[in-house]
Amino acid sequence: MAAGTDVTLPLARIRLGPATFLRAVLTVETIIVAVCILSAWFLAGMHHLPVLQGGTALIASAGVVLVHRALVRPSKTLLLGGFNRHRDVVRQSMRVWVILLPLLAALVYVTLDSGSALWAVLGLASAAGLSTLWRSIAAGQVSRLIRRGNVGLRVAIVGGGVEAEETLQRLQRMRDEGVQVLGLFDDRELARSPLVQQGVAKLGRISDLPEFLRKHPLDLVIVTMPQSAEERIAQILSELWELPVDIRLTPVRTRLVFRPRTYQWLGDVPMLDLFDRPLRALDVVLKRAFDLCLGSVLLVLLSPVLLLIAVAIRLDSVGPIFFRQAREGYASRPFQVWKFRTLDHAKEDAGAVVPVTAGDTRVTRVGRFLRRTSLDELPQLFNVIQGSMSLVGPRPHAVGARNRDMEFAAVVQGYGARHRVNPGITGWAQVRGFRGPVTSPDEIRQRVELDLEYIDRWSLGFDLQILAMTLPTVIRGENAV
Repeated sequence: MAAGTDVTLPLARIRLGPATFLRAVLTVETIIVAVCILSAWFLAGMHHLPVLQGGTALIASAGVVLVHRALVRPSKTLLLGGFNRHRDVVRQSMRVWVILLPLLAALVYVTLDSGSALWAVLGLASAAGLSTLWRSIAAGQVSRLIRRGNVGLRVAIVGGGVEAEETLQRLQRMRDEGVQVLGLFDDRELARSPLVQQGVAKLGRISDLPEFLRKHPLDLVIVTMPQSAEERIAQILSELWELPVDIRLTPVRTRLVFRPRTYQWLGDVPMLDLFDRPLRALDVVLKRAFDLCLGSVLLVLLSPVLLLIAVAIRLDSVGPIFFRQAREGYASRPFQVWKFRTLDHAKEDAGAVVPVTAGDTRVTRVGRFLRRTSLDELPQLFNVIQGSMSLVGPRPHAVGARNRDMEFAAVVQGYGARHRVNPGITGWAQVRGFRGPVTSPDEIRQRVELDLEYIDRWSLGFDLQILAMTLPTVIRGENAV
C-alpha cells in the first residue's frame, strides 16, 4: 500500500449513487406535477363529467406530465443531471414552464368553460411553482449530501500508467458530482505505473483489491487495460469476479470504435460491461425493507419462545446463554453471529474447525433438541435487524471456514462469490437438503453452486419460496446434528 494514503472518506449509513439520487429527485418532481394537475382537475369537478370527456381530461393531464418530464430530462453526460449546479437547474425549470404555461393556459381557456379553465390554470401554476421549488431544495442539498457521504460513487481503478491517464482526468472532473476515486491497483513497475496519477495514489497490487474492499466499500471497479491485452484482462477478472461490485472496462488505446449506445456511460467516460453486482440499488432497498419488516414481526412473535429457550439453557448447563462467533459476511467482512449455546461451554470450538457430528459428546441435552429443530439459529434475527444478515441468503461460514484440514476456499474455485450478498438464516442450499456439517469436497462444491444459483436468481418471490420451504425442511430434520 502507498505510504500515508488516506481513504477515510465519509460513509453514511444511507448512501445513494449519483444516478439513483437523480432518478429519485426526478421521480418526486414528476409526482409533484401530476398531483397538482390532477388536484385541479378534481376540484374543477371534471370527475363528474361523462366517461368520454373525463377520459380525455385524464389523457391530457398525463400528456402534460410526460411532456414536462421529457423537457427537463438531463443530458446523459451529467451524472447528477446538473443538480450540483443550483442556478442552472432552477433556470432550466423556469425556462420549461415559461414555454409550457402560456401554451397550456391558452389551450384550456379555448377548450374548457371559464370556471374549469381557472382551476386548470391554477393547477398548472402550482405545478410550475412547486416543481421549481423542489428542484431548488434538492440542488441546494447536493453538496452537503456528497460531503456527508449520502450521495457518491466510490471507484477503484485497476491498471495505471498511460492507459489510466485519460480516464482519471475525466473522473476527477466529476468530483463535484459525487465520484470518488479511492485509488489505483496495478502490478506493473514504477516506470510504467507511477505511485500517484492525477492526485490518485496507487494503493497496491491487483491482488490487494479484495482485502481493500473489506475495509472500504466500493461501488465500481474500472479496468483500464487496453482491450488488446486479452490474456491480462482475463487474469485480472479471474481475481476480481467474486467481488460484490460492478466491474467495467474502459476502451482505451484501442482501434475498436463502437456506437455510443454500445457503452455504459459514467458522465463522459465510456465503459463496457464485464460483471454486474448481483443486487442493484433498488433491489438492496427492497430486500432490506423485507428483512426489517418480517424480521421485526418474527422477533416479536417468537420472543416467548426465545425466553423459554434461554431459561432451559441456563437450567441445563453452566455457561452463557448465547454463543457468538466470527463469521464471514458481505464482501467477506467478518461479523459476530448470534446463536443459542448448544455445546458444553468448556468444549466449545470457537474456530468451528471440528464439525459437530451425530452423538457428539460436546452437545448438551437442550442443545441436541435445539440443533435438531434449528431453534439455536433464532437469535440470528438480531443479526437481521442489525443488517449483518438477511432472512434468506447463503449460510454464513466461520472466518477461514474449514473442516479439520479441508479449507473450503481452497476446495472450491470462486468460493468467495457467495459473499456478494448478505448471508442468511436460511438459504437455497439448506432447503435443497444441504444442512449440517460439511464432510467432503463434493458437499461444499454443491452448496456453493446452490448459493451462486440463489444469487443469480434472486427476487423477493424467490426469498418467500425459500422461507416457505424452510419449515418443512426443519420438521423433517434432514442432516440435523
